[in-house]
Amino acid sequence: MEKKNNLSTPLQPYESQIMNSVDIIIDINNKDIMLVKRKKDPYAGLWALPGGKQEAFESLQNAVISVIRQRLNLDAYCDFSVFPNKIIFNDLGKEAELHQIRTYDSGTDPRGGNTTVFAVQLLIDKAKFLKAVKPGLNVDEIRIVNKSELPRMAFDHARFVEDYYKYLKPYRDNPKTFDAEKFEKPGVSVDIIIFTVRNNELKVLLIKRKSWPFKGMWAIPGGFVGIKEPLEEAAKRELEEETGVKNVYLEQLYTFGEPDRDPRTRVITVAYYALISSDHLKLQATTDAAEANWFSIDKLPKLAFDHNKILASALERIRNKVEYSNIAFQLLPEKFTLTELQKVYEVILGKKLDKRNFRKRVKEAITIVPLKETKMEGVHRPAQLFSFKEKGGTILKPAKKI
Repeated sequence: MEKKNNLSTPLQPYESQIMNSVDIIIDINNKDIMLVKRKKDPYAGLWALPGGKQEAFESLQNAVISVIRQRLNLDAYCDFSVFPNKIIFNDLGKEAELHQIRTYDSGTDPRGGNTTVFAVQLLIDKAKFLKAVKPGLNVDEIRIVNKSELPRMAFDHARFVEDYYKYLKPYRDNPKTFDAEKFEKPGVSVDIIIFTVRNNELKVLLIKRKSWPFKGMWAIPGGFVGIKEPLEEAAKRELEEETGVKNVYLEQLYTFGEPDRDPRTRVITVAYYALISSDHLKLQATTDAAEANWFSIDKLPKLAFDHNKILASALERIRNKVEYSNIAFQLLPEKFTLTELQKVYEVILGKKLDKRNFRKRVKEAITIVPLKETKMEGVHRPAQLFSFKEKGGTILKPAKKI
């Protein structure tokens, strides 16, 4: 027999059976929480998470959107085509994932029912966010507070925040959620140390600064990197602009980033170095340089910024590298004698070397190729000429003179 409904007790509308609501943790930069001051009871005058009632047959996600629009006056909508769902904030120019945290029994709400807590993680400048939001329905004031400095809060909202950070998942940045504005932007520069051998001395190329800071002081050539400029291209450009030197093979030395190394702002510099032959090289000071000149490594002036430190690091690098590589070939002609090679090594290392030990070591450690040609050195018999050779068999040639 078919059962009949007992119509003596009429069916109650869905919304009158139990009150479901949503509360939203709007997490700013993984450290701050947006709160609203309630206008009405219960808990009028206390701070709380923005929240509101879930209407009949309304999804929880749409209830979140309703709260954001009504309470905060933000133009937002939910994208259900992706998971987790996304909230698009039109007036913020931001997207954020909508995370459902958990559902709580609203024991501290005299109206009863359950509340489902959602989290919206926003990477955004706080001032920009506060400028966009405006107190809406039943909201007296809006503020952002640090997660560790919450005021007395309505309902169980302090507990909701505590639980959220306990189980927080890391941000998942993408091109639309990432906010570069929240990071300070240091300047990036390049400095270029150019060594040469002149008059049997190891010398370095310096420029005299034309403007503040350190106006009138000598410095390593260099300057700021363009926003879309590769580092090495910036180094070559600055070197040519300040000294007229171009077509030089540069090797990266080190990155220097002490916070107070530049009085203008926080500047991180990437240093490059090179060994070149200075024969027929014409220096020309331009742009920020009042003068460009060669200085003996043993007779350096006090340099601008931390350039004495940078130069010392470059000098240590070439002195170490000359022991195991063909780095000295840039300072020699294509064909050279062992005496000429030894002299270059002595100039770079800053000390005299024993002739016999040097020749034995250089033949073992460095690939040089004996040639059938000779060269007169003083009144002695002709000296044999050599060339550097790479492992693959190609004879290395020094950089072209400019």
